[in-house]
Amino acid sequence: MFDVGFSELILLGIVALVVLGPEKLPHAARMAGAWLGKIRRTVIDIQAEIEKEVSAAELKQRMNDEIERLKAATNPIQEEMKAVENTLHNTINDASHSIDAAPAYLAQQQAELNQHNEPEPAPVIVADSITPLDTVLDDKIPVSKVNLIKSK
Repeated sequence: MFDVGFSELILLGIVALVVLGPEKLPHAARMAGAWLGKIRRTVIDIQAEIEKEVSAAELKQRMNDEIERLKAATNPIQEEMKAVENTLHNTINDASHSIDAAPAYLAQQQAELNQHNEPEPAPVIVADSITPLDTVLDDKIPVSKVNLIKSK
């Protein structure tokens, strides 16, 4: 926009020397340099703030996009978890009904067994009919084995 060359700067310096004089010119040059430095720092700070805001907005947009992507990815997982949960509840309910019905089923089975199989009378053991163990063993087991059994 402004094209200031070396010749324009020399002309500006000569005019300032004539207007301000040799005593005030160094002080005026320092003040002009200080103001120019402040203006540059302010412009640089404003540019940095603008860049921070732009990068923050971009980061926020990327984060929102990532959150949406993760939400979309979690929907099938949640649906699968609900299906597994329903299956577990159904299995638990079936098992609970089976357990609740077990005593009645066992009682029915026992009643059917009692109806079909009448118990046989228990054998009556008479004391005279019991044979001593030694005689039974002597007849059926060789003597060497009987001695081992008796020694144990």
